[in-house]
Amino acid sequence: MKLTKEQSEAISRGEEIPVDVEGTECVLVRKDIYARICGVLRTAGSDELTEEDLRRLLARSYESSDWNDPAMDIYNDYDNAKK
Repeated sequence: MKLTKEQSEAISRGEEIPVDVEGTECVLVRKDIYARICGVLRTAGSDELTEEDLRRLLARSYESSDWNDPAMDIYNDYDNAKK
């Protein structure tokens, strides 16, 4: 997969890259961030988690991955942006 310069820079900052795989919306993330998210979900017993639990756990994972960078503030109002 060939990334643009902007996408490569975003990945290096730990940001996700939205991609479309034959009509399926996906997200490209660094392997270390993916592993961290999977570890959090396994530890928390993901079979019993609500959507709110998942959001809280993902937010905690993101915080430990420098997602507190001011450039990430656009995601603070994600629900309103979807409307």
